[in-house]
Amino acid sequence: MLLALCGLSVSAEPVKLKMSHFLGPQSFFQVDLVEPWARELERRTGGRVRVEVLNAASPLGNVRNQAAQVQEGVVDIALGLRGAEGERFSRSSIIELPFVVSDAARGSQALWGLFQQGILADEYRDFKVLALFVQNPGLIHTKATPVRELSDLKGLRLRVPNATVATALEHVGALPRLLQPDEIVAALRSNQLDGIVTNWGTPIAGFNDETTWHTSVPFYASAFFIVMNRKRYDSLPADVRQAIDSLSGDALVARFGPLWDQWDKPLHDQAVALGRTILQPDADALQRWKSGLQPMSDAYVKMLESKGFHDARRVYEQLLAGSARR
Repeated sequence: MLLALCGLSVSAEPVKLKMSHFLGPQSFFQVDLVEPWARELERRTGGRVRVEVLNAASPLGNVRNQAAQVQEGVVDIALGLRGAEGERFSRSSIIELPFVVSDAARGSQALWGLFQQGILADEYRDFKVLALFVQNPGLIHTKATPVRELSDLKGLRLRVPNATVATALEHVGALPRLLQPDEIVAALRSNQLDGIVTNWGTPIAGFNDETTWHTSVPFYASAFFIVMNRKRYDSLPADVRQAIDSLSGDALVARFGPLWDQWDKPLHDQAVALGRTILQPDADALQRWKSGLQPMSDAYVKMLESKGFHDARRVYEQLLAGSARR
């Protein structure tokens, strides 16, 4: 009888999960994505699961550590930025090349599709992958220099989110600076940067106040991940795993197109309201951008091949073909 009571006591204990991300407590990731996801998981499990959300205000909110702290079991789930993880998830960087992503919805489906096909499986082998996604394409925002042609980038000091974008800018003679979101506005204000390369729906608070020109070209798209500690996932009761699965994968990936559109609009509209100039290159100009950046993309694909991603060329061409059909 005592054992039975003990068993009931143990089974009644809630499952506690820690979920981290790298933006602040009022950020769009927290308010529109992570908190609602956590609360829905709690609801679907009848309160048996309790999720503690840890953001950039926590010691566990460092953008560079999200995957590592999941792997080490410090947190159970994390949302992270691929480009802040160094060489980790390097195959996923293929989605970040210029003109590969036309929008967050299709780009996220394309990246998730690469994982489902097993193309990215090896680099995520230590994790239970809940979602892979991208933002709407990043564009070029400058303080004082209008960028109409690729050649206008030469000599400009531009913040970049990852090494993929840095490689593209170096190819055309720009001077990339790899900075994280909390470092950028101070660098703009102190004239250490001439501009930034990012999407509209960015966590860089105040960047619209520091930039006056915006060139709308799909220069890149950052890749993101939501991953769970594999051993922790496997240790959970079957119904809890089922609840996590029902809120992840295809269903979660499909949310990112509408979410990024929602996050982009206020910043775009603010720039318009401030009287900023948004340059929209025509088809001929965009083709010049594509042609000028193609050698860099080809070299990047060869680099991935040299590091063991032997199917990189086929994957890149598949992604480009999908983007061209949109």
